[in-house]
Amino acid sequence: MVQQSIPRLLLAITLAAVGAASQAQSAGKSLGGKAPQGRLMTRDELRVCMKERQSQQARAAELEKRRVDIAAEVEAVNRQKAEVQAERDAFNAKAAEGRAFNERVQLHGERVAEYNQRVKDFQGKPPKDAELIRGQLQAEGEAVAQADAAIKAEAEKWTTSMEPARTALNEHVQAQQAAAATAIEHRRVLNEDITAYDQSLATWTLSCGNRPYRDEDEKAVRAGK
Repeated sequence: MVQQSIPRLLLAITLAAVGAASQAQSAGKSLGGKAPQGRLMTRDELRVCMKERQSQQARAAELEKRRVDIAAEVEAVNRQKAEVQAERDAFNAKAAEGRAFNERVQLHGERVAEYNQRVKDFQGKPPKDAELIRGQLQAEGEAVAQADAAIKAEAEKWTTSMEPARTALNEHVQAQQAAAATAIEHRRVLNEDITAYDQSLATWTLSCGNRPYRDEDEKAVRAGK
């Protein structure tokens, strides 16, 4: 009896070894693509993990699309900023010309005041050579009048050009700042979502991605069983 039981025991051990080797071979993969670790997943667990992996992949694609869109948005904001800066530089250059005009206006005002004082002095106490002085004052008055008309015309030109330019520049600056703030907010939210995705992916990797599973279970899940 002892001699008959030994072959049976050896046969049982051999069959168990073959079964273990077969299970190890079929459980040689993980959803994360790395060497499997941990407890073998059941078919139900594999089904849940595969579904979660699909969700993770869809989420990753959505985040990547947002990243590309926000990168384009930031690029557009930077172009807009450069355009506004060029507009500001042009306005400042024009404003510098305006300051030079204001200096001419001031000089013209001093000339008018001096002329008016000479006329007042002449009328208050006419000099001996009154006719000569009167002729000089008339010539000077005509020159002052012409200069005054030219100054007023130029002032009108500055008013009609600078004020709209200033208004447009302010509007463009505000629009660029608003666009920049929006882009910054979009990037902030994206970074938060990426952090949340990375955390959820790490959790999935521990609970699903690194664990082994059977090939037949994967085939069954993909077949809808």
